[in-house]
Amino acid sequence: MIALLFLGSAFVGIASRSPTPLATNQAYGGEPVMASDQEAAPDTIELAGLQDKFETVSRKVAGSVVSISAACSPVDNTEAMRAQDLNPEKLQTILDRTTRMVGTGFVVDSEGYILTNEHVVGDADAVWITTDDRKVYPAVVVGSDPRSDLAMLKTTARNLPAVQFAPYESIKRGQWSIALGNPYGLATEGAEAMSVGIISALDRSLPKLSRKENRLYSNLIQTTAQINPGNSGGPLFDLNGQVIGINTAVILPEKKTNGIGFAIPITPQLIQTVHDLEAGREVVYSYLGVMVSTPTESERRLASVTEPIGVRVDGLEADSPASVSGVIKENDVIVQLNGEIIRDSDQFVRIVGCCSVDKPVHLSLYRQGKVMDIQVQLRRRQLASAAITRENRRLRWQGMLLGPIPVGWTPPAEQKDHPATGVMVIGISDNSPFCKQNIHQGDVITAVAGRQIADVLELQRVLNEAPTGKICQVNVCGRTKSVAVTDADIGQ
Repeated sequence: MIALLFLGSAFVGIASRSPTPLATNQAYGGEPVMASDQEAAPDTIELAGLQDKFETVSRKVAGSVVSISAACSPVDNTEAMRAQDLNPEKLQTILDRTTRMVGTGFVVDSEGYILTNEHVVGDADAVWITTDDRKVYPAVVVGSDPRSDLAMLKTTARNLPAVQFAPYESIKRGQWSIALGNPYGLATEGAEAMSVGIISALDRSLPKLSRKENRLYSNLIQTTAQINPGNSGGPLFDLNGQVIGINTAVILPEKKTNGIGFAIPITPQLIQTVHDLEAGREVVYSYLGVMVSTPTESERRLASVTEPIGVRVDGLEADSPASVSGVIKENDVIVQLNGEIIRDSDQFVRIVGCCSVDKPVHLSLYRQGKVMDIQVQLRRRQLASAAITRENRRLRWQGMLLGPIPVGWTPPAEQKDHPATGVMVIGISDNSPFCKQNIHQGDVITAVAGRQIADVLELQRVLNEAPTGKICQVNVCGRTKSVAVTDADIGQ
């Protein structure tokens, strides 16, 4: 309070003096400024220019960012799957009846592919996106990678502007960072929220969260751009409007902290994962089965490692490639993998995961002062959560859980027809309107609204585009003849 009063007094004292002469600063267009403020004027103008830059980035990227709403219980409502029957108010009515998750995503392909965090949609029965201009579209999870916490959505929207990725080597500590997203679900109706900060640090790891969530959170960007629950899966932009990271985690504000946000960086490996998820391919991680730590200086010296590199083997997991091979021992210091120098334990875990399981890996290690080169055949890492791929995509509609026809599926003996394409009824509830039409688990839907159905994505598109009066004309090839289910049968 005393400081405030002193400042006020000083201001009054200056204001009571005779006016300071005006001076013209030609470098800034000849606008008159106070002579006493000439040194501050360039800074003021630079800040105004920076403000304009933020606004430009906001306009440039807003169309590429979407709010995500996910229902964690079944939503058996045909209108919920049709963009023409949805708006923010209708979506809110649907969400009020179910447990929901909110998050953010961004367009990586103008054909309607949207990237987000797996933890946003991993337990979802139904998903919708809301664009910045308040349009609502249904979406389907077409690929996921639980370990890296990434998921790909496919929406019925077309011609959405896709983001551009910044080169990984361009990311620097201290540069501006801009987050756009759906904090606390406040942008569920559109108009994503923007926050600005800097990159505080690179290569951060969250080992406790990794163990708790059974994921790998390492090599993260730490940012002061405000990130809150609901920002998950959203983009972190640079000042050029290019994506440098995917907002994923936050240490929430407490008395001693203002909150710290973390983003997954856009690395070449992540871009490859994006392509795999878009195509519905499974992301495979390799497994060695060693517990490692970054060695201390004395541990390196004991192993005769002269440079600050390598990881120390603290233990071997039972029945793992490392233990079965017998070529890796406790206290070994591994310094290279397939010719790449190992810097620390986080990097080692990432490199092992990216290796191929089709051929042995080459390791260079120090053991009791001697250098050794060995080979080990890795195995696929078994993940706690099942990934979504082209072979197991799901869509819930009118009390039915629908998915692809399994590879190698053999139809029942009484079924004469063997459809090559369609979607299989994986499960059906007793109160489904299709039950009274004698549709069973294992039946294959081959057409809806007079259009042939090849897979789940085509079914999504047909349900979105078909006229309301024809949407429930369904042909089921599950027995010797087709079954037609009409609008009257399900009470539409």
